[in-house]
Amino acid sequence: ELMQVSELVREDQLTGALNRRGLDEAVDVELKRSNRNRTPLSLALLDIDNFKKLNDTLGHQVGDRALTHLTQVIKETLRPTDAVGRYGGEEFVVILPDTDLNAAVETIQRLQRDLTKKFFLHNNEKVLVTFSAGVALRLENEDQEDLLGRADKAMYQAKQTGKNRVVAAN
Repeated sequence: ELMQVSELVREDQLTGALNRRGLDEAVDVELKRSNRNRTPLSLALLDIDNFKKLNDTLGHQVGDRALTHLTQVIKETLRPTDAVGRYGGEEFVVILPDTDLNAAVETIQRLQRDLTKKFFLHNNEKVLVTFSAGVALRLENEDQEDLLGRADKAMYQAKQTGKNRVVAAN
């Protein structure tokens, strides 16, 4: 029972993704593992496109469904060693251990393709969810904040250049 309570504190109740606390811990564990084993670690920051418009036009319940739908598709697409956390509002972080930048970008692009094939219905209308993403490969001794900061900048570029895109961080 204690284990379950502790799980809940690390899980976003709506989506089942890691919450901010769970995400911080998971990234920390992977940073340490990456240091120890000298293996690559990539992070992707995903932001659902036009989320405010979706909420405003179809309502918050549909917005919530979009969040849970995205989480579900991420979990179906990724490897068991990968993890997803809800970073805030409509932003998610995907942790990709043992993954270099090219492989990470390919993984997130595959996720985008999978997501466009999987929609959910609202009043018998298809609701398609897309996202913009920034992907960053951890630099040597880079901390969580800087790594996420670079992923965030790249994600912002993806938004600026037309949405539903994946941009690799410099």
